Amino acid sequence: MRTLLLWISLGTVLNAAPKAEILWDQYGVPHIFAADRESMFYANGWAQAQNQANLLLRLYGESRGRGAEYWGADALPLDRWVQLNGVPERAKVWYAAQDPTFRKYLDAFAQGITDYGKAHPETIAPDARLVLPVSGLDVVQHSLRAVHYMYMGSMARMRNEVNAALRDANVGFMPTLQEQELAGESNTWAIGPAHSASGKAMLIINPHLAWGDTFYRYMEMQLVGPGYDLYGAPQIGFPTPVVGFNRTAGWGRTVNTIDTVDFYKLTVKDGQYQYDGKWMPFERETKTIKIKQKDGSFQEEKLEIRRSIQGPVVFDERGLTVAMRVAGLDRPKMLEQWFRMGEAKNLKEFEAALKMMSVPMWNQSYADADGHTMIVCDGLVPKRKMGDYRYWSKVVPGDTSQTMWDSYLSFEELPRTLDPASGWSVNTNEPPWLMTSPQLDPKKYALFVAPSGPEMPQMRTLRSLRMVNERAKFTYEDLLGAKLSTRMELADKVLPDLLKAADPNSEAARLLSKWDHLTEVDSRGAVLFQIFADSYFQGPGGIAAKLRVKYDPAKPLESAYGLADPAGAWKAMEQTAAVLKKTYGALDVKWGDVYRFGSGGGDVPGNGGAGNSGIFRTIAYTRKVGDKFYAAHGETFHCGIEFSKVQKAQCAVSYGNSSQPGSPHLTDQLQLMTAKKLHPVWRDRKEIEGHLEKREKF
Repeated sequence: MRTLLLWISLGTVLNAAPKAEILWDQYGVPHIFAADRESMFYANGWAQAQNQANLLLRLYGESRGRGAEYWGADALPLDRWVQLNGVPERAKVWYAAQDPTFRKYLDAFAQGITDYGKAHPETIAPDARLVLPVSGLDVVQHSLRAVHYMYMGSMARMRNEVNAALRDANVGFMPTLQEQELAGESNTWAIGPAHSASGKAMLIINPHLAWGDTFYRYMEMQLVGPGYDLYGAPQIGFPTPVVGFNRTAGWGRTVNTIDTVDFYKLTVKDGQYQYDGKWMPFERETKTIKIKQKDGSFQEEKLEIRRSIQGPVVFDERGLTVAMRVAGLDRPKMLEQWFRMGEAKNLKEFEAALKMMSVPMWNQSYADADGHTMIVCDGLVPKRKMGDYRYWSKVVPGDTSQTMWDSYLSFEELPRTLDPASGWSVNTNEPPWLMTSPQLDPKKYALFVAPSGPEMPQMRTLRSLRMVNERAKFTYEDLLGAKLSTRMELADKVLPDLLKAADPNSEAARLLSKWDHLTEVDSRGAVLFQIFADSYFQGPGGIAAKLRVKYDPAKPLESAYGLADPAGAWKAMEQTAAVLKKTYGALDVKWGDVYRFGSGGGDVPGNGGAGNSGIFRTIAYTRKVGDKFYAAHGETFHCGIEFSKVQKAQCAVSYGNSSQPGSPHLTDQLQLMTAKKLHPVWRDRKEIEGHLEKREKF
């Protein structure tokens, strides 16, 4: 393989002569080796720009609230949301509040992006170059927008809660907003010595998010500097990995169920709102949004903003005025906390990083070389004066200080597991009570910290719990096997009853009786069952409503199975079979012929499938092209690590490590996906150089 050597002078950039080197491996993963941390951040910015420039710059432009100015009216709804919530103004406050040393790191990261753009403008789309140059303020602004106003306070979430209030008032629904819903499906396991065949802790990192050019996209990298050696993945435009592992410790994450955003119904009269019996004036502001026209000219839109004591008014129609309050806006050091989490070499240091309490959400799943494991239902949970989780998941009264909050639960008040006797801690986006065995007791925590009802968990959760309990001890190979499992828990639970009600001589019954309940590339019968499940288990109550044996929280693995109406289910199956045969010409069509992985120009057979069908290798195939369905969400950056004396680690990025058009790293990991493999993690110079694509020296 040809090695490319590039020399680049940065002395004028950082007012010094820092030394940094990027070794790019055959999968387009940058391994950054730097003499100081500032140079490490600079090289990270350069590397992200090289692999993700078009996407990165568009995200930064959107986070400025100037997307319509750069790209036209299609970006206007997001601009309104960013400007309404004051993201640009708060980002300036956050940037000024950074530790001076860390602020230099952010500036260096931004300078790396800008300098790459200056050196290689031909590699960047002209409309993306409009955003250059970028600054440390852009870095902060983008992370603030992405986490607090996309993950947490999204337009989609606002729509859902406001629609519920409109429905209760019987006044209709608000129109659909063009924004992707956050489907929080991720997996993480932390296996302790008591459950490990080697006696060493192990970790699964397995976030499931949208594929394609979105702010959810991950990029695999290694960052090495003084006292720092982290292998992990930031989301594009973030200067620090948000999941990863160093030589002795690591963490994964899943979207958790904590409620970090509240919506308040205001009582309004004559341009004022009522609060504790008094009429209060709104804080008012007018902003101007520029909108680029097709002929290159600009129009302007005036955005009128009102703020109550709770926050900005985000909805005001049909007699309903709603303000939004977001947790964590007073905690500006989110990026630094992630950096400290990556720096932590042991449990004490990792907990110290978490106690910065600046990352506002996510279950943090931890394991280390000392044998410690932990999952924390982490984040900024408002310290509320009243109500339970169900109460706060709706629009609440805004005319009283009883619903107002201004502080958060402490780290010690959050649900967590630490070195549990079971030897395992797992999470699949469920409330924290099933994270280990014995289960956590919700009564020991605040009523509003997480849902605590008797509802049946997701099938993916039950599959995870079943697999982690199937073995007394897990080898590293067992861990990888579980992580890549395509078995469908739903089929295990209902297919026996379904087949009892079937005509045994029917083609569908013969096919399903032979199927092993896997969703492998060559699986036959899986397509028939999945399409049946997609339609039959829709409706009120979902899967739980149609089971013969209801879910028992005390016996999660011995309950929730069978079919309440096997005959009706088989009739639905026969209808599905008729449609399937008409569409594909056969019932026994292969899973991978219908469900596909695609990235760039790559198009390969898929495996794994829907989390609500109980598949741990979770892929949502929702992009339809003809009669084929392509992965649009699911496995992104995924790793298995054993913290043995010689660390074992394998990783992959499903859609490849670059989003730039024409890059070979848009397609080169699809073959790993279809083969259910991860690639080795190369960490030392010698092994990286054995798989080298090119080298850059600064």
